[in-house]
Parts: sequence; structure tokens; C-alpha cells
Amino acid sequence: MWAGGVRVLVNGSELARRGARESARRIIFPLGRHVATLVWITYGRGSTRYDLVVDGRSVTTGGQPRPPGHPDESLTTAWLLLIASVAILCGVLWFGAFPEIRLAAEGREVSGQVTGRHTESGRSTSYYLHYSFVDADGGARVALGRVAFETYRDARLGDPITVVYVPSAPGIQRPASYDERIWIALLVGMFGAILLSAVYMVWRARRVRSITAALADRAVRTRATVKRVSKEWGGQAMRINYHYDDAEGSTRWGRSPRLYAEEAAAYAPGSSATIAYDPNDPGNSIWIGTADPNATVWVAGSG
Repeated sequence: MWAGGVRVLVNGSELARRGARESARRIIFPLGRHVATLVWITYGRGSTRYDLVVDGRSVTTGGQPRPPGHPDESLTTAWLLLIASVAILCGVLWFGAFPEIRLAAEGREVSGQVTGRHTESGRSTSYYLHYSFVDADGGARVALGRVAFETYRDARLGDPITVVYVPSAPGIQRPASYDERIWIALLVGMFGAILLSAVYMVWRARRVRSITAALADRAVRTRATVKRVSKEWGGQAMRINYHYDDAEGSTRWGRSPRLYAEEAAAYAPGSSATIAYDPNDPGNSIWIGTADPNATVWVAGSG
């Protein structure tokens, strides 16, 4: 498992092997009078899905060999990512952005005194100073704030330090020299982008479910014309873009799920394939491929 290599043994005898660095993730070997193909697709580290194809038919499903769905594209995973993104973004806003906004709008600078210092080590080292200051109401405050390495290096006990704080909420404060607004803005932007991506994943997963349910009830089969065949996942899988005419004669566009190269090779641009669409929403379609539901398409040696 550490080297990532794959070996095929039949009745205890090794027939073939494939190294991890080889791009074609399949091994073709004879199985009696039949031609067998071990095909696999990797979704990130530690997530590899295998299938054994004999004479063009999947041993796993008994039908057309197709790459399994990405585990991270399930509706459950999408919701978990969305919830986590919301929680992290709220944390960044509550503990980082909102205090900085208040400091920018209401902050007042005051002189304090260094009372100590310490560091925290992880992937990088963070530097902190302990200090005290007196707020606008005359109350003595003891606080801790992060500072740059140069400030930490030069600071001595009793040295003055400029502190910015919110008079109505003195707990919101920091050393005036350490402005984190740029980093907080970057964090908000990054997790905001992740949140938008998670929202799209949830929408897509729900849409796939609704399309599948609708097509199971009222699918209309028709012929589509292949427009383009493109690679995905570094060539591990293929997708086919196609167009078709609905019952009203309007041209619609669709895209197949991930296919193995051996199936995609049977559909050149300009050729025909079978798809099904929802008559109540003709823009929603699903790839079928062959007209015969019991037939399989597998062009050996195309992987």
C-alpha cells in the first residue's frame, strides 16, 4: 500500500503488475478464454476504487463499467463541508474580523507597560507580550497581545508599549504595532470561497438526486449527438459533452458522468448516443450510451 503498486494474481500465479507512477490505471490479462481488465481510479490519497471487467462487463455491477462516484461529492459530505465552512467562517468573523472592525471604528490608543513575554510553537513560532494599561475609566487592565518578532526581541520588562482598545469594551484590544487586518481579510476571503464552493456542492448533489428521481419516473429517451470528449482526473476518466432536441424541437446540452476511456472511445465527436431527459424540465438529462440497456461498450486497449 505504501508503494502504490498493483499486482494481479490468478490461482496464486502473478500475471501482471503495474507501478504507481504509470499513468494508465488498468491491467489487461487473459482469464481462461476471456479478456479481463483490472481498472481502478484514485480519488485523493487513500481512496482508490477497483473494478474487474471481463469481456466488457463489470463483475461488480454486472453491467456497463463506470467509475464510481467521488466520495466527496455525496450529499452528506457536501452538507458536512457546508456546516464546517459556516462554523469556521463565523469563528473568523467573530474572533477576528468584528473586533478589528470595532478597533478601526472606535479604537483609542493608550500607553501601556510590558510585564512579560512568551512564545508559542507549532508549524511556526508566535510571539506574545504581556502588558498592562489604564482604560478611560481609570481601570487597570492586564492583557496579552501578539507582536512581530522584532518587537518581541527588543521588548524588556517595564518598556512602554502602545495599545489600541475599545473604550466601551476594553477586552477588545491589541498592540497598536500588530495590525492583523490584512491576514484576517485573507482568511475571510479564503473561507468565504470555501463556503461558496460548499453551497455549490450541496446544490449539485441535490440536483443530481432530483434528476435521478425524476428520470426514474418519467424519463424520455432520445438520440443525442456527441460534441466533445474531454479528460478528467489526470486522464483517469473521461466526460462526453452532447446536445439533443427535446419534444418541442429546442436544442439542449448535457454532459455525461465520468466514464472510463474504454467506453468513451466508442463515441467520437459527431456520433450518436442514447440519453434520457425529464419532460417537465427538458434541460435535465442523463447519459445512457447504448440503446440496448443490457449491452455494454468497452473498446479494449483504449485506457
